[in-house]
Amino acid sequence: MDHIPYSVIGRTVTEQSTYTAVQLGEQFGVSEATIRNRWFEWIAKVAPEPLLKQGSGYTNLAWTLLEEFAQVEKRDREAWVIDAKVRYSKEWGNVGVIEGELMPQSVGGALATLQASNADAALALALEMEQVLGFNAQLDLVESEFSDAELEAIRLRGARRGIAQFKIEAQAAADTYNQLRQKAMDG
Repeated sequence: MDHIPYSVIGRTVTEQSTYTAVQLGEQFGVSEATIRNRWFEWIAKVAPEPLLKQGSGYTNLAWTLLEEFAQVEKRDREAWVIDAKVRYSKEWGNVGVIEGELMPQSVGGALATLQASNADAALALALEMEQVLGFNAQLDLVESEFSDAELEAIRLRGARRGIAQFKIEAQAAADTYNQLRQKAMDG
C-alpha cells in the first residue's frame, strides 16, 4: 500500500492510505468483526463516514480514532465521542466536509465552526449535568444528617426565598411591560 502524509490535530504522520479490518484488529488486539461492527459505530459518531472509509478500507483518520478509542473505558465512551468531535471536527471543517458532504469552503468553515460550538455546548451541558447529579447525591447525604425539624426549617427558608424571588421577577416583568406599553401608546 502507498504512504501519504496525514495531518492529525497539528501533527503530520506518514501512514498507509488505507487499512483492512484485519490489520486494524491485529493492531488493537480485537477481532476484525469488532472493528467493523462495534468500534466503527463509535468512531462514526465522531467523523463523517466518507472520511473514515475508502471503498472497503479504513482511512488514516479511522486508524487514529480507533487508536484513541482502544484506550477508552466502556463507561467513558460517550464522553470520548463528545471530546473527539470537538477536537477533530476542526480538521475536516477546514476542508468543507460536514456530515459527509462537500460544501463550498465558506459554508463548510461556517458550519464547522457552528458544529464545534454546538459540540462545546453539548460537552459543557454534559459536565453541568454530571455536577447537578453529583449535587443531588450530596443533598441526599446532607439530608440524612439533619433532624426532621431542621429539615423543615431549611425547607421553609427555601420556600420563603423562592417566594421572594418570584415576587421580584414578577414585579420586574410587570414594570418592564408597563414601560414598553406606555412608550407604544406615546409613540
